[in-house]
Amino acid sequence: MKNILITGISGFVGTNLAAYLHSHTDWKILGSSRRKMSLLPNRGEIVQIGMNHNEWDEHQVDAVVHLAGMAHDLSGKYKPDDYEKVNVEGTQQVFDEFLKSNASVFIFVSSIKAVVDHSEQIVDEGFIPHPTTDYGKSKLKAERYIQSKTGNGKLFYILRPAMMHGPGNKGNLNLLYRFVKWRLPFPFGQLKNERSFLSIENFCFVIQALINNKIQPGIYQVADDGYLSTTELYELTVQTTQRKKIILNLPIHFIVFMATLFGKKSMLNKLTESMKVSNRKICEALGEKLPVSLREGLQYTIRSFDAH
Repeated sequence: MKNILITGISGFVGTNLAAYLHSHTDWKILGSSRRKMSLLPNRGEIVQIGMNHNEWDEHQVDAVVHLAGMAHDLSGKYKPDDYEKVNVEGTQQVFDEFLKSNASVFIFVSSIKAVVDHSEQIVDEGFIPHPTTDYGKSKLKAERYIQSKTGNGKLFYILRPAMMHGPGNKGNLNLLYRFVKWRLPFPFGQLKNERSFLSIENFCFVIQALINNKIQPGIYQVADDGYLSTTELYELTVQTTQRKKIILNLPIHFIVFMATLFGKKSMLNKLTESMKVSNRKICEALGEKLPVSLREGLQYTIRSFDAH
């Protein structure tokens, strides 16, 4: 049996990962979070421990999955120093504790935005990073710190997930779902963008494989197979929820003007820009495709919104 420490365990990704590992393994799950662990109902027994290598060794931690961090903020509330303190300095502190501990595997969950904010080209691991947001820059800086400390016999992995989704996700997929639920006209009919997505199930599958030492250490981008435009995603949501499709073909420049006027341009960009992420390297390392297809994963998430 392995002992796995998950930082940021009370967040969307952490709660789903804890649930997945409880149902797929006999591993003991330990957690670290700024919130109380009581926020994790029906996840089995989870022991809360601190960020101290002595405590990790006392609990015989084998692997650390570092999820804790400050997410990309579209409202402009966070400043560069906030991202530096949480995403860079916070990751450095956790990784330093890992190096002092007896744990052998460290998994840092970065972001595809550490490479690029959006791209019409397919982004693979050979793509030269040039993040444009404070969030992306902080994630890349944390990645480079980890890379600078390797070569000590321990295993490290850096994951760059595409837009992740699943039950409990409150991001842009939920926003799109509300368009359908409230029968609002969908104004982006002219959009021809292409986006990658990552179901939480596929993410958890990869984490389990990494902890089982099935993959060589390094940097891996993680995404479902294929891409969908925002319009195709809207149509999939309509189909899954069995609601009426109402699509408008408004000029893109008019939509951009209105979004800018109301201070929603960043949110519009996240919904409408292209972001094509290659999963070739991770699938070749696994020797198989990820278990959940792009559309199956999205439909599962959409149904979870409909259930609430």
